[in-house]
Amino acid sequence: MKKYMLSIIVLLTLASCKGQESKTEILDKLKYNADKSNYGIQPTFYYPTEISINDYPVVKGLEFFGNTIPNFIDIAINKNGEQELKILIDLSNYKKQGNPILKILLVRSAKGISIISNESDFPEENILVNYELSDDDITQENIKSGYFLKTLKFNAKIPVELSSLNKSVQLKNSTELLNKLYSALTNLTKDLNDKNSNNVLEIIQNAEFEVAQLRGMKKEWMLKEREALLSNTFTLLPKDSCDVKIYGNGTMATLVKKNSEIIKQSAITSKFTKGFPSGKVVQFYNFYYNIPKGKEELELIRFDGYAITKYKK
Repeated sequence: MKKYMLSIIVLLTLASCKGQESKTEILDKLKYNADKSNYGIQPTFYYPTEISINDYPVVKGLEFFGNTIPNFIDIAINKNGEQELKILIDLSNYKKQGNPILKILLVRSAKGISIISNESDFPEENILVNYELSDDDITQENIKSGYFLKTLKFNAKIPVELSSLNKSVQLKNSTELLNKLYSALTNLTKDLNDKNSNNVLEIIQNAEFEVAQLRGMKKEWMLKEREALLSNTFTLLPKDSCDVKIYGNGTMATLVKKNSEIIKQSAITSKFTKGFPSGKVVQFYNFYYNIPKGKEELELIRFDGYAITKYKK
């Protein structure tokens, strides 16, 4: 049996160093605060699991079950007050095991959430969600349907004021939207593979800035992330293997692999051509597009990714 390790990472990509200084002035507007704390989530899962906040996926646990993966979630906190956390678990291969199926620790002021933490590491008032799912919580109806779905609520304050999502029209799943998304992603992946940095930056720069600000990034960190992925090769599935997936409560859409799986994988993958001698890393990229009010064409608004390392038997 192959072993898999999943790393949840927010991947800000995707351009060559050549000429980037003339195309990245928008990153000069980044406001970095070394003392700023973040909202963070730390899940431990034992089955394929997707966790979303305000209909934005912040965790996709696809392999290497039993792993604990911390992640910052400011990117999903887009309003003040009550937030919605949704849990979706694929139970296709469910068997009682006596261990918790899922644990979630969600905290405020999560400077240390990038290191695996315990509940005792945070003041009680900073723990917003402390949830555990056991075999006893799984019903026969869940097993029959093949999935578990639950919504939790918690309160938070918006960490960064970015109104772009509020200026998006509501999207509807249609053949027209599929065609528009596929055309946009075809052009983007081609430019990435051709190392056409000017075209890539033209497409991603607004989304790059917003995601960087939500992550609390410095400009130089962003440029290093771009450079690190220059050697990647990107692959987009054929159109007839893609489905539209709408997120953000209707404000943004991406393409996913068309299949019957409960948790959908992105239609775009990327492979490192260097390093990782102990395994083969496959990255799944999520490029989310919206249509701003008053416009008709799609624009890239968010992007992130996650990586799976496949080890030998």
